[in-house]
Amino acid sequence: MTEKVFDFRSDNVGGVAPEILDAIVAASTGTAAPYGDDEFTRRMVRRFGEVFERPLQVFPVATGTGANSVALAALANPYGAIYCHETAHINVYECGAPEFFTGAKLVGLPGGDFKLEPAALEEALSLAGRGNPTRVQPFALNITQPTDFGTLYTVEEIAALTSVARRHGLRVHMDGARFANAVAALGCTPAEMTWRAGVDVLSLGATKNGAVNAEARSRRAFPGTTAGCSTVAIFFR
Repeated sequence: MTEKVFDFRSDNVGGVAPEILDAIVAASTGTAAPYGDDEFTRRMVRRFGEVFERPLQVFPVATGTGANSVALAALANPYGAIYCHETAHINVYECGAPEFFTGAKLVGLPGGDFKLEPAALEEALSLAGRGNPTRVQPFALNITQPTDFGTLYTVEEIAALTSVARRHGLRVHMDGARFANAVAALGCTPAEMTWRAGVDVLSLGATKNGAVNAEARSRRAFPGTTAGCSTVAIFFR
């Protein structure tokens, strides 16, 4: 008897979900307008609005790195600083792309269980030299949920971090490559883990939930359709 083997390297080493492939085939009939002016894009935006329980803007992109870079570029200026955990995915695995596309500096902070801690964030922001023209200025906070080591921020921990960020005028980005895993593990709703806890922008992984990688971007961004995508950047505010 062959022993069953489980592959935990990454969700995206597996195949595409059959339902998604069927949907792509079904969407490939007829015609659809470009630049996001099509029924598929409108349906997608409506569906995400239902899932997250509020109006929002959705921008499908080709990769998770692309989604993080697009999201952070909307939050930080070239002379700014983006605070994250020292082991955050954007700081370790994205080959400098967030800094290249934003022009901002990533500032990695320590924290137990590979998670940011409110006290450490508060101290770093208090010593950031806001207003000093020789220092990068704080603009954004990044939270990786779950972390690359599988640990989770509770909804309360997210709210505590975003509260510190708000006091210092920062906007908050969540890197949610495995966001669905976190929702399932914590038993909360997508809304509770994001905008209700103070998150402004979410990069939501699709490939790690059975989608197929394809270049696709949404309205108010770049031309394209939304038949398939790797990750979407969701703006709540």
